[in-house]
Amino acid sequence: MTRCFAQGDILIEEISRAPKSALGVGHRRVKSAIIAEGEASGHRHRLTGEFVFYRDDALARDIPDQLYLGHIRIGGAAAQLLHEEHATLALNPGVYRLRRQRQLEPTDSGLFEDTGIVGD
Repeated sequence: MTRCFAQGDILIEEISRAPKSALGVGHRRVKSAIIAEGEASGHRHRLTGEFVFYRDDALARDIPDQLYLGHIRIGGAAAQLLHEEHATLALNPGVYRLRRQRQLEPTDSGLFEDTGIVGD
């Protein structure tokens, strides 16, 4: 079972079995990185702790490119995802996939096509 965490428009999926390409070989360990920045507010999702942040498009082929942010591998102590408007998330050691979530509105194209609902 995949465990998911959300902070605002960021969705974090824990990967239980990370493929070899997810080991982050050759990627630099960092202690702080901005994962995403809000378009309207300018607020930032900042990850702190010791982790490796990398992109692996082969591991994210089921996510539209504009929504895929990257993968993180946390070793040792937990890392924290911080944001000015949301509660802090603690992420235990492991491998995670990060993506943006889209908020759908009832007026979005195709939302009611399969349900047979007709708007005013």
